[in-house]
Amino acid sequence: MTKNTKPIVGTELTTKGAALNVVNKLYLDTTGSTDLDDVTTGKWAWLALDITQITPSANETSQSDADYAGNGFGSTEITSKRYQLAVTGKRHIGDAAQDYVATKQFAIGNALHTRALWIDNGEAILAEVTLSNVVPTGGNANANQTFQVTIVFNGAPVAIDGNLTMSDQPAEDGTYTAAVAPTSHD
Repeated sequence: MTKNTKPIVGTELTTKGAALNVVNKLYLDTTGSTDLDDVTTGKWAWLALDITQITPSANETSQSDADYAGNGFGSTEITSKRYQLAVTGKRHIGDAAQDYVATKQFAIGNALHTRALWIDNGEAILAEVTLSNVVPTGGNANANQTFQVTIVFNGAPVAIDGNLTMSDQPAEDGTYTAAVAPTSHD
């Protein structure tokens, strides 16, 4: 399908000042790959439809110390982070990202590993992740089904080396492709 429309001038989302959360995009690689060297090899499902909240947290480990030179006051050193994104919303059957997560409801071990591509205020971050706390259904009888997953980063994420673009339209399976063009140095 050819796209022959564009946003109305003045409706663009900003990543400056008081930016709205909707400028951030979160994709999951439905191939289950954990390769952090090439983002273009993924089949990226956009985790957005009926998703109402994505909350990042650092899940830090810290070490507190006090020495005699501190005159009774201590200090704290952050010694590691296990970054994670808590995703909640309503279940939308037929959405590529939610359907992929739902298939992991009873999975354990490596079956829960994949890659996440998080575009955070314009900066693309690629990480090997574990899908944790998968809840693809549930809730009150008179309400939409709930959906939640915690996306836990495994190790340090990497930045994309170049200009990342995602395909304008999803493929037939609902996934997008990524392309990276070299950054021009003027």
